[in-house]
Amino acid sequence: MSPGLCKLGLVLPAADHARMTLLAQRSGQGRGALQMIYEAAFEALLAALAAGDAVLFPAVRGPKIRVTLRLPIDLCLRIRAAAARLTLKLTDFACAAVGRALEGA
Repeated sequence: MSPGLCKLGLVLPAADHARMTLLAQRSGQGRGALQMIYEAAFEALLAALAAGDAVLFPAVRGPKIRVTLRLPIDLCLRIRAAAARLTLKLTDFACAAVGRALEGA
């Protein structure tokens, strides 16, 4: 693993991860595109929370898969801090970030 990166283990709906993967492929960015798509999703959610926007954290039902991402350490720390502050599980936080990203796609 590269210095400055941390592993973040997520459990996401399989269909949402498949759509994120498709977005990454369509971006034409090549290697690392999926990581960038997820980074952008988390950054957008963190920005919305910082701006005081209303954010829904819906219950997520159905089959899920384990997704492991390597993200910048500072982003991982901010994600964990925001989830703790909101008393959310990491999965709920990640599903909200991905859901918001897919709505705008």
